Amino acid sequence: WPLWIGLAFIGIYAALYYGGWVNAAAAFVVALVLALVAAVAQASHVLDLTQTADYDAVVGKSAGAMVEFFAPWCGHCKRLAPEYEKLADAFAKKKDKVVIAKVDADANRELADRIKLSGFPTLMYFPPNSQQGVPYNGPRTTEALADFVTQQSQIKSSMPPPAPPAAIELNVDNFNSIVENPDLDVLVEFYAPWCGHCKRLAPIYEQVARVLERDSHCVMAKIDVDDPKNAEIRTRFQIASFPTLSFFPAGSSDKWPRPYLKERTAEELLAFMNEKCGTFRTLEGTLTPLAGRLPKLDGLAARFYAAVTEAARGTLLDEVKAYVKELKDHVSSTRKASAADYYVRVLERILRDGTEYVKREHERLSKMLSKQAQGLSALTGEKIDDITRKINVLSAVMNERIAKAATKATQDASSAAAEATASSSAHDEL
Repeated sequence: WPLWIGLAFIGIYAALYYGGWVNAAAAFVVALVLALVAAVAQASHVLDLTQTADYDAVVGKSAGAMVEFFAPWCGHCKRLAPEYEKLADAFAKKKDKVVIAKVDADANRELADRIKLSGFPTLMYFPPNSQQGVPYNGPRTTEALADFVTQQSQIKSSMPPPAPPAAIELNVDNFNSIVENPDLDVLVEFYAPWCGHCKRLAPIYEQVARVLERDSHCVMAKIDVDDPKNAEIRTRFQIASFPTLSFFPAGSSDKWPRPYLKERTAEELLAFMNEKCGTFRTLEGTLTPLAGRLPKLDGLAARFYAAVTEAARGTLLDEVKAYVKELKDHVSSTRKASAADYYVRVLERILRDGTEYVKREHERLSKMLSKQAQGLSALTGEKIDDITRKINVLSAVMNERIAKAATKATQDASSAAAEATASSSAHDEL
């Protein structure tokens, strides 16, 4: 039973035990009021038209009707149920003009045969005064269903307008300016509106694009190459099947696509984009512990942190600055340049304030994220990303394992170089 029923009975029992029948009667009245309130709160706005008489009294009358024909055992129907409930809620105040209804077609086979159902769930919109339903074959989301009902009925739902799509819609006019931009890594889906595989991919593709929204250099886009206006694009890239996914890497304005050949799942798509763009995102939109870090500088900075003499630190800082200068000279990525500069700032602060600075700064930034998680502050997504990247770098700087591995790698490289020099000298003597 719901919690309120249990609490009501406890209240009645307590009132009877301590105050007699009068108080018990009062508690019973309160329980009834609670029952009515709960019933109203839990009432569904989806009208059940399983009975033929009920169906005939609504469908084809003065109000339009969106009807789901379902079966209780149908897995797809069960997954649709919460979205369909939200759809009904969105049109609850417009019941005189449009009705959201359902029919258990497994319980009413006669009606199912009359509608000529071939599977579950079947979704159809019946215009006012019409028994001819318009089938719905789009995505089974509240937003998509509401758009369909609005399109058919001309009645707007109470849902807030959806956010603009994260995946950029391309056409022949904007294709080159976005895809050929040398500063952008771009994944393009070449699709056709009628393609079933494209329809199934659509929400997954949008989900990953939404995850990468704050990474402006990493773009997910799509283009309807079945549209005659975009025929030139289809011909240029020899698109023969749908969907075709192609990646256009940054670095040149004369790009040629690399095919995407992995599974079309959110996990695989995001892993691919993380690898190509260097974004380090999770499906939740957060950053992984590798975000903001550069492996070479991790090793140098950790050795710097672990060094015991000022001379050793001075030498390592010079090596870091030389590496950062070389990086900036050969890499156009402003993200990498900014990340490299942060390593330099941290090491210079250690020289000035000691290693305790790193611990204090790590703690300060971690507290900021903790307050955000508790709802005690309102940081922007960009600020959260910036703090997370800094925490990642500070964690690497203090990591003893990284320092030891980097020291060993340096020693091994020195030994190998010495052996090569000795071998070369011996060869010269021969």
